[in-house]
Amino acid sequence: MIDFISATISGCKDTINFSHLVLVNENFKYNRTYYAIDGCEEMQLIIIHNTGDIRLKGSVPYYYQGNNFTFDRKKFVQAIDYINTLTNIDFWQSDLDEFEYGVIMEVPTTPRNYIIHHTAKRGEKLLQNERGRDKGKFRWWEDKTLSLKLYDAGRNIKAKQSENRKQVIRNAGWDDSKEYIKFEVHYKKPHLYLNKGRAMKLYCLANPEWEDMLKEDLFEQYQRLYPYKEIAIPTDKKNFGTPNIYAHALTELAINMDYSPEDVKGLLYNTINNANTTLSKSDKDARKREVSKIQGTLLTPTESQWDLRNKLQEAINKTDAP
Repeated sequence: MIDFISATISGCKDTINFSHLVLVNENFKYNRTYYAIDGCEEMQLIIIHNTGDIRLKGSVPYYYQGNNFTFDRKKFVQAIDYINTLTNIDFWQSDLDEFEYGVIMEVPTTPRNYIIHHTAKRGEKLLQNERGRDKGKFRWWEDKTLSLKLYDAGRNIKAKQSENRKQVIRNAGWDDSKEYIKFEVHYKKPHLYLNKGRAMKLYCLANPEWEDMLKEDLFEQYQRLYPYKEIAIPTDKKNFGTPNIYAHALTELAINMDYSPEDVKGLLYNTINNANTTLSKSDKDARKREVSKIQGTLLTPTESQWDLRNKLQEAINKTDAP
C-alpha cells in the first residue's frame, strides 16, 4: 500500500481554493508558504513562490482515514480525488519526488525479535540506522535512492490512537492481542530508480501495472536484507561447557557473516597448525579431533526463524488485484 508521498506540480497554473486550507507557516527565507489540508491528519500543501511550484506532502492513509493499517488502491484514488476537489488542483499530473510502498504482516511474536535479527546482506551498499529511543522498534537501511524500513506496526496504534480510531482499525482487521510488523520501501528518487530517469507522475501509483511492479520490487528489496540464523543451544548442560560455548558463539557469528561451519573449522585448524613452537604434531592432531568433535555437535540451521519472505509474499498477494 501507498503511505507517504511528496509530489510537485511545476509552475502550477490552477487557481487554488483556500477554503479548506489552514495556514501553518510562512518561510520568508526560502519564500515558501505551508498549509494544512482538512483531513483526519495533516497533509501539507506547500507553495514555492519563486518558481510557482505547488507540492503535496504527507501520509495519504493517515490524512484520509487516520491510520495506515490497511489502505488499498481504490482508497488511494478516492483520497487524491478528494484532495483535488478541495484544493481545485489536479495533483494526478504532479511529479513524484518521493513515496513509500509497503505491507503489514501478522507475526507470532513481538516485532522486536524480527527487527533486531535483521541486517543488510554482505555486498549490499546499505547503511543501517536505528535511533536510540526506537531501538528494537524501528530499523532502516538506506542507499542513495531508497530506504528499507522494518518497524512495529502496532506501536503507534496502541500508544497514540484514540479509542474511537482503534475501533475503526479493529473493523479493518487489527486485533489488539496480535503482533504486526511492517516492511516498507521509501523511494527517495523514484524517477531514477523506477523510471530510468524520466519524471514519474502521481497517477502512476493508481495504475495496476505500476502496483504490480511495486509489489515485485518490495519482495526483491527484502532480499537485500539478511535474517539472522541461530544455532540451537543443547538442552543438556553437559553438552554446553566452555569450549562448546566458544564454538557456538563463533560459528553463529560466522554463519551470519555468510561463512560456513566448515570455514570456522578451517580457521581453527589453521590456528592450531600455526602453533609450531607450542604444540607437537600429536598435540595438534588431538586438538583437531577435539575441534571436530565439538563442531560436529552444532546443529546449524538451514533457514532463519526470522525470515519474513513467506509472510511478505502472503501480504503482497492480499493487496489489490489488477
